[in-house]
Amino acid sequence: MHVQDERLRTGADVSATLQLAADLARRALRDEALLQLAHCEDWPEPFNEQGLLVRAGVLARRSPVLGLESLAAHSETFTSTEGRFGYLTLSAFAYVNSRNFDGARDMLTSAQELVGDDLTRAARLGYERSRLQWATRRYDPNSDDIALAMSDPDPFAQFRALALRSWMHAGLENYAAQSHDLLAAFKFFQESQASCDITTVAINLHGMLRLAVEMGDNDAMRAGEAAYEAIEWTPDIQDLQFMCVRALAWHAFHEGDSGRAQWLFKDSKELAPTLAWSVMAHLDRAYVARMNRNEAWAAEELALANDLASEVEWDATHGEERQALVMLAELFSSTDMAQAQRYVSIYSALGKDSLDPTLVSAHDRRSIAYEKYAAGRVQAVLGNLKIAKESLEFAYEVFAQIQYPYRAALAAAALFEVTEDLQWLEKGRAQAAHVEKSPLFRRLSELDKVEEQRVLSGLTPMQRQIAIALSQGADLDELSHQFSRSRFTLEKQIEVIFAALGVESRHALRAELRQRKML
Repeated sequence: MHVQDERLRTGADVSATLQLAADLARRALRDEALLQLAHCEDWPEPFNEQGLLVRAGVLARRSPVLGLESLAAHSETFTSTEGRFGYLTLSAFAYVNSRNFDGARDMLTSAQELVGDDLTRAARLGYERSRLQWATRRYDPNSDDIALAMSDPDPFAQFRALALRSWMHAGLENYAAQSHDLLAAFKFFQESQASCDITTVAINLHGMLRLAVEMGDNDAMRAGEAAYEAIEWTPDIQDLQFMCVRALAWHAFHEGDSGRAQWLFKDSKELAPTLAWSVMAHLDRAYVARMNRNEAWAAEELALANDLASEVEWDATHGEERQALVMLAELFSSTDMAQAQRYVSIYSALGKDSLDPTLVSAHDRRSIAYEKYAAGRVQAVLGNLKIAKESLEFAYEVFAQIQYPYRAALAAAALFEVTEDLQWLEKGRAQAAHVEKSPLFRRLSELDKVEEQRVLSGLTPMQRQIAIALSQGADLDELSHQFSRSRFTLEKQIEVIFAALGVESRHALRAELRQRKML
């Protein structure tokens, strides 16, 4: 006999079981919650409705399709007004997550008929309608529905309404307002942790930490670090913990503590929830190593990332892990052009249409700017300077407009390399001054003499990279693979390089590059 059958037979308190299951679901202990809810459809009314809603909510967190299937299988059970309203709004939630926006609209239209004079239902419906608006890219932080959602007196309802409004601001690229709302939301979490759904909290914590890193917002970072420590992390939200640890690591890097950053990135590798995210974990470490001029470590991590990336079914990804392709292209652009081009092509072919609409990357220009930056780096080394300049300028303008100083500084530095225009160097320094403890600021501050020598050498970006690879022992076949050029073309390029630098051998080339601080 099942535990639930025994409870019913003996008249045990089903209400206590329901409360326990709801608390386990809230804490992201989903297997434990589902165990408590086994056969909840057989509970007496109204507990059967409430139990089915909790169970469908747990399943919808794992897969919107599973949640919808569970709701559909028991649709006739929801006979009370409250139960039917919960069925319709939860179905709308799952439909949004499965990209069936028409289905979500139909459910919310039906739910409207059940609101009546109930202010709590009106607030809940306002939230779900606003969520649908955001998912379909209709951003209005001042809408009547947002105001309704904000009117709910429940602390967690206040948290999620503020968080949703923050993402409306993000859709309008008003990231200062987004940060303000997220900070306000986390005050509710700090005061009412016991009532908050931890999955929702963790999703928004990642958003706040990532925004704090990019904008250099120390207030938001402190609030985020406190929230991270307060959360009881479980395997069901390991993906969100992974992304939060990554954000904390990048903050350490921007603060000039590369050692702590690498330790946190090492922790993130252990948490990586998928193969694609494991690729990103290696790339994070490769990037930090390269920025600190540890090429041996960078090459090792990049090789590990490349090996893992070959096993990933990128077509099956629908989230932010796709950014690993952009980072692969960026890191390979200086050493292996064939790989860099391939990863840019894969990312571009995937497009944005298949992205999960509940993710940030589906909603604004930031993901396009990341792609343009990586593509610009690739095109610069290929010698397509006009295309490179256009791509990098797009990236710079986006990052500068949305006040992402580190990203803007990277784009400006790349533009300086492409154009040799000192104005871009100055723009890069001005942006990097917002993260003055970072290795990037230090590197841009040291560019005067080094870049003067590079400019005087008369080498194009591709020729510089060929010279470096040649001095490090690469033969013509390896150079042909790395730079997607024929042996004949490379031989001509090497002649130009030797003449520009006044050398006649690889040994002399290596010595000259070291003297010019290009190695």
